[in-house]
Amino acid sequence: MPDLHKLVYHVSDALAKRQEPPAEAELRALVAAHAGVLALTEGAYSEEQIEEAVRKVQTIFVTRMGVGSLFEADDYRPWLADRRGEIDFYYWRRYENLLRSKLFSPPVVATLDEVTDKILDHLEDPLKEGRWARRGLVVGHVQSGKTANYTGLICKAADAGYKVIIVLGGMLNSLRNQTQGRIDSDFMGWCTKRNRHIGAAGFGSERRPVCFTTSVEDFRKTTANAIALELAALREPVVLVLKKNTSTLRNLREWLSGNNRHNLKDFPMLLIDDEADHASINTNKEDEDPTAINRAIRDLLSLFPQSSFVGYTATPFANIFIDPDSELEMTTGEIYRDLFPRDFILSLDPPSNYVGANEIFLDDARLDCIREIKDNADVLPIRHPIHFRPELLPDSLLRTMDEFIIAKAIRLVRGHIGKHHSMMINVSRFTDVQNELKRLVADRLKERRQAIANYAGLPPKRALDNRSLREMHAVWEEEYAEAGFTWTQVQARLKEAIDPAEVISINSRSTDTLDYSETNYPNGRTIIAVGGLGLSRGLTLEGLMTSYFLRNSIMYDTLMQMGRWFGYRDGYADLCRIHMTSDTISWYAHITDAIEELRADFKAMEKAKLTPLEFGLRVRSHPAALIVTARNKMRSSREIPVSISLEGRLAETSVILGNPQVIKDNTRVLENVVTAADTVISPEQLELGWFWRSIPSDVVKTALDQFQNHPECILTYKEPLLEYIGWLEAAGQRQFDLLLRSSGGTGGELKIGGYSITPIERTIAESEFTASRIAFFKRRVASRGDEKAGLSRDEIERIREAYAEIKRGGNVPDKEYRKFRYVAGRPPLMMLMFVHIRTVENGPIRLLAPTYGIGFPGDPGSRRRPEKLVQYRVNMVWMKKNVLLPEEEEAE
Repeated sequence: MPDLHKLVYHVSDALAKRQEPPAEAELRALVAAHAGVLALTEGAYSEEQIEEAVRKVQTIFVTRMGVGSLFEADDYRPWLADRRGEIDFYYWRRYENLLRSKLFSPPVVATLDEVTDKILDHLEDPLKEGRWARRGLVVGHVQSGKTANYTGLICKAADAGYKVIIVLGGMLNSLRNQTQGRIDSDFMGWCTKRNRHIGAAGFGSERRPVCFTTSVEDFRKTTANAIALELAALREPVVLVLKKNTSTLRNLREWLSGNNRHNLKDFPMLLIDDEADHASINTNKEDEDPTAINRAIRDLLSLFPQSSFVGYTATPFANIFIDPDSELEMTTGEIYRDLFPRDFILSLDPPSNYVGANEIFLDDARLDCIREIKDNADVLPIRHPIHFRPELLPDSLLRTMDEFIIAKAIRLVRGHIGKHHSMMINVSRFTDVQNELKRLVADRLKERRQAIANYAGLPPKRALDNRSLREMHAVWEEEYAEAGFTWTQVQARLKEAIDPAEVISINSRSTDTLDYSETNYPNGRTIIAVGGLGLSRGLTLEGLMTSYFLRNSIMYDTLMQMGRWFGYRDGYADLCRIHMTSDTISWYAHITDAIEELRADFKAMEKAKLTPLEFGLRVRSHPAALIVTARNKMRSSREIPVSISLEGRLAETSVILGNPQVIKDNTRVLENVVTAADTVISPEQLELGWFWRSIPSDVVKTALDQFQNHPECILTYKEPLLEYIGWLEAAGQRQFDLLLRSSGGTGGELKIGGYSITPIERTIAESEFTASRIAFFKRRVASRGDEKAGLSRDEIERIREAYAEIKRGGNVPDKEYRKFRYVAGRPPLMMLMFVHIRTVENGPIRLLAPTYGIGFPGDPGSRRRPEKLVQYRVNMVWMKKNVLLPEEEEAE
């Protein structure tokens, strides 16, 4: 069959200098012309393939990527522009051509060129004499192309004169090996496993870096000694890809210091720390103790009088921001001097075709791919002991496997031949449980393969006499009937879809490998990967379409890193499915909101020209960093103090006490707010409910003092809220606006303080509804737009127009109303929300719950320092209930 990839590459290469693709008719003619030429060697292309090539070229040219946000130190001095003319960008040219051959969008490659120039320029000139050290951080997105970015940086660093390049490729062998494979292909152009040219060598093979590690072996002193070379004897740069392990780092340090008599003074070194936020997480293993790993990295850096360190992370709550206990320590302490990215922090923008958390979990998500798991509790409980052995698979997992096979069949009909297809099952941290699941999944796969072999070749009417085919047809009807193809077309490709499928386990005891190499799998690979930690950070599942996920951590970084489904799904994003419990869906939505808010703040912080230190302090004070801070400190204290900023934030009771007497008492407390407000001023009746302007802040303080808060709802702890309101009063702000929210729906009328409202309705999971705890879905009670209450139509329109300049077509987030309130001198807004709670499946109304939210005016990213920090305290009871401890998570 003719190679579609080759056709698309030839056409896109011919158009590489154009910023926009030609008109569709012109493009189709160009594709047809190239197809005619390639037909001499490839065979004739079908009309369907030509149309698919047209679509792919159009997609390539509409993909864009921003340059991100940069925070730089005051002492930054550019050098790259002055030296550019004398640098031979040999390695970068090869890499740039390789990216184009992989069908990277020309505008994206151009932006990558610009961004890596910027990073290199913020490192030091490797030809500069004397001692120097530069420290930086690059914040990307999960599965968004951080490796592509630092590979480009490595190429340019080698071209500019860096002699030693070290990459810390994660804490697992599988991740290090995968990283080595990328460096082999994209930088070296040489396969260290099979000793032959690959990748970048196709665009030039006369030069090659020297590598002391391979895709199957980490650094070993014995191997390095056998080579018997000093760095001084090498003409090309040396590259090492290491696992983040203290013994490995120590061995390298000893070899470097013992075998290079020039004391490394002539060897400028670049160290790339992939998954930088993972370097200090305590795994409770002696050889991976966080202090030891950090110390080993610093010791390695100290060997080189000239060194640059760049950390890469997708989770911007990196502990290098939050380890220090004080601002003084963060400014002058050892961590700041040695690892804190004091010279620059760059927040990357992903390409426009990236599928991230906001496309999946936010209210205006563009993909409908989340499916709720409801049947696992008795068969495959989330919490289970190490000796647990599953005896059968939940029906939802069986269905998920069918989705995977059907989705692959549809991709085959679409012409996705020779591609990788993957499914992920991440349901247990225990290897024995994973291995038993692998057996059960393999048995099911074998059963389906046999049924498809026997019946899928028959006419559909006869094939559907078979129960397995009927079940798969039912899945197709429910999930994929709108994917563009008939069941007859899909059924015809089921055998081709399932035959090469294999089940592998990814953990420390498994002999299976997550290998997608072209050498071993030239026609692509189809796998169902079962794992835990091994599937949780950094590892890429190529062509991931279907995920089955049962985990209960609420750690921001842990959950986001478990999301292997983020990434690029060109041509099949609509086929992807992610199965998880409602609790987990809720946490992902909550975390996505927090991270999106923080990334939006990056832009404002950049405009304020924050330095890396000021940026780091800002991140520390963000409410989203509270859990990470608490986790890092929890071993040394049973109560963890954390200072955060409430400026521009919403504090709402997203978890409440379910005790009937507490419900009754809290209802009375909020009713008293309405009664007290009514004695001051008469309300206005708005579309959102009843609204009182400028009531005394004492009314709000009394309510906060009397309201019985759930200890899990951190942001509504009364002490820090009362402290912050007291600070606002001292600054002259002694009033609040008040909204008694009414939905305007048909849920029945309710009288609160004499005013009629229709309670808002919220649906939550059964597991989130107990006598002691009611947790709202997505950890939100208020709806988007509630905080515009009290603003005029003209003011709301001005806010919308201003936001449209930042994000076209996006719904205005409520933080924009908080920003406006601050600029306009408006008081904070308290919202009283009485909620009719339904359980899942649109069950009956179970309870009327009193809740509140307070939106504090402000723009968190507009100043170099938060105006006011308040201290929250998290106790160990809360941590144990709500946070899966790192050592538990990694106990494979």
